[in-house]
This record gives sequence, C-alpha cells and structure tokens, in this order.
Amino acid sequence: MQHGHTIQFPQGVLKVVTLAELQNCEAWKRALQNKCKDHRYYEIVQETLQDSFEYHHLALEDDSGNARAIQPVFFVRQNLVEGVPGKIGSIVDRVRKIFPRFLTMRALMVGCAAGTGDLAACDEKDEAWVASSLQASLSCYARQNKASLVVLKDFPATYRSKLEMFPANGYARIPSMPMTRLPLPYNNWDEYFRTLSKATRKDLRRKFRKTERAPKIEMEVVSDIAPLVDEIHPLYLAVHERSLLKFETLTKDYFRTIGQRMPDRARFFVWRQLGKIVAFSFCLVCEDKIYDECIGLDYSVALDLHL
Repeated sequence: MQHGHTIQFPQGVLKVVTLAELQNCEAWKRALQNKCKDHRYYEIVQETLQDSFEYHHLALEDDSGNARAIQPVFFVRQNLVEGVPGKIGSIVDRVRKIFPRFLTMRALMVGCAAGTGDLAACDEKDEAWVASSLQASLSCYARQNKASLVVLKDFPATYRSKLEMFPANGYARIPSMPMTRLPLPYNNWDEYFRTLSKATRKDLRRKFRKTERAPKIEMEVVSDIAPLVDEIHPLYLAVHERSLLKFETLTKDYFRTIGQRMPDRARFFVWRQLGKIVAFSFCLVCEDKIYDECIGLDYSVALDLHL
C-alpha cells in the first residue's frame, strides 16, 4: 500500500502520511506532546533504527476533517521462534539459510519500535476515540499491507480501559516484559536505605565493602553522549547480546542523536574506573519521573564490582 492512501471507518478516515509530510504539521507535534517519548523520539527512532522496521504514520481525521491523532506504526518480520533455545533454534537457523522467511510473520505494530507505546491523540481527551478508530481500521490496513498479525506493542496498563474494545473484537491481551516502578519519596540515600530489609542492607554493605577495595569508581551525568559513543556502544551490545529475547538493536546514531535533539530529557549516567568507562545507563527524564531505558556493562569488571 502506497503512502497517501485512505481507509474510511465509521468515525472518520485514516490517511497514510510520511514523516517528511509531518515536518511542518502542528498536529504531529501535539500528538505526543505530553508523553515522555514525544514526536522527537519517534523521529529519532525512525532515522536511526532502519534495518528491521518499515515505518508509517496514520493520520486519523473525524468526519469534519479535523486531525484527531497522528499514530506511529511500523511493520516488522517477526521471528516466531525468538528466544527458543537449544536444538530447535539451531534447526530453524539452518533452514533459514535456504528459506530466510521460515517461521516468520509480517506484523503490523502500533507504537514505538524502541520502547513503550502510546496513543498519539492530539488531545488526550480524544484517546478513547483514537482507540476506537484504530480498532475499526487496523485490520483493513494490515490486510492491504500483507501483514498477518496486528499488535499494540508494549502499551502500559494505564491504557487498558481505553483499549477495552480490542479484546472485545478478537484481540488477545498478552503480558509483556513487566516494568519495575520505584517511588522515591526520600530526602537522601540513608533514608531510603533504612526502608530496606535487614538481609538486603547486609548484602549491600558487603558489596559496597568489596567495591571500596577496588580502584575508585567515579560517575558523571551528561545529556550529550556523542563524544563517548564509541566507548559506550560496545558496552550496550555486550548486555544486548546476552539477552535471550531481542527486538530492536540500538545504534551509535541513536545514542548520538537522542542527546543532541532531546537534551532536556536525555540523561546518560557514566561510571569510570581508572579513566575507563565500565558502565553506563541511559535514562529519559520527564517531569518528576525518570525512565531507565537501557544499560551497558564491561563484564570484565561489572560482575565482580556488582555494577
């Protein structure tokens, strides 16, 4: 299906638009303005993670022609045996040398290729309308693009009530990797430390003593990681490759660009030992929340130092 095509649905019309067409579009900037991953983040992901994904944007207009949402979506050829260990995975790999698409499926995914998904309503009050409009049009859009599966990727549970029409119309809700949330109503480390169990405090003290015997570890926080990207990216890949389940692989350009175009939100925590980077954590700061997106570790020291 070519960009520019439309799909009629009971509440309005879906129009497929390109990212280039959205550059001067106010609706696109409004669509995700109150989300931690705003329109800038989606643009960065599309520009820097191109190998595995085919990106599209769906403009949802009501019967009056008003743009109510600009919803990012993407197509991916999903590996149906991702994470399967042992002989089965090895057999599939051998078959794919001859038939590359063996046990894969073209899927339409709503949301973000690198992170949690959001409904991209221009006004948050319209999120229920957007969800209903997507439910009415996604199946048709997927068929026209030869996708066999439609997925709302990694939408937080806070959307559950607004998305209730999906399981009522043939969709299945499947748990994703759980997010861990830690409230921080503490004034300092000591106050937080006192809330931990006795066993946890004892374990942490033991680890701290071991770390103190090693050369000192220093930390800095930066927004622009570009000068250090050649050092931190191998650490990210080291962690990424140890994971049994993989989806996207973040690139050097991703890390460079995120700090340069989202300096108000991007934070890189960098730990050094003897001047060498041994760990980093990439976070997004949004109002009073901090989201830990990914980490990188030098495994030659990380496990011994309990990084």
